[in-house]
Amino acid sequence: MEHIEEIRKDGELLAIIIRSTKSEKTLEFPTPNDFPMQLGIHNRPKGDYVKAHAHVPFKNLDIPVQEIFFIEKGKMLVTLYSGKDRYKDVEISGGEIILLNCGHSMKFLEDTRAVEVKQGPYRQKENEKIPLE
Repeated sequence: MEHIEEIRKDGELLAIIIRSTKSEKTLEFPTPNDFPMQLGIHNRPKGDYVKAHAHVPFKNLDIPVQEIFFIEKGKMLVTLYSGKDRYKDVEISGGEIILLNCGHSMKFLEDTRAVEVKQGPYRQKENEKIPLE
């Protein structure tokens, strides 16, 4: 992750900078798993698909898990769910932002670079998501 710069003082991580050079990975989270906010960088090829899912609420917080996606370039189709029911498809393009407060799936309609921010800490995949399809 040479395009990701960590700034530390006395072992404490003070900041993370994502430089504009591109990563070859389709998804990476440069934030430590125990951070209360998780930052993901998506570089998804056209046709890539994320299965519909909802996020498991945090037991010690009485709030839903939300995600924010900033689409730097490209286009994706986001399917929104109301409970377990598919509700609506929306297209999100470069320069746009979506805040998700429901279950969702994502299909990448073009090669897409997106930034994802969601609550942490990361609890491992099997403890994070509820499949909807």
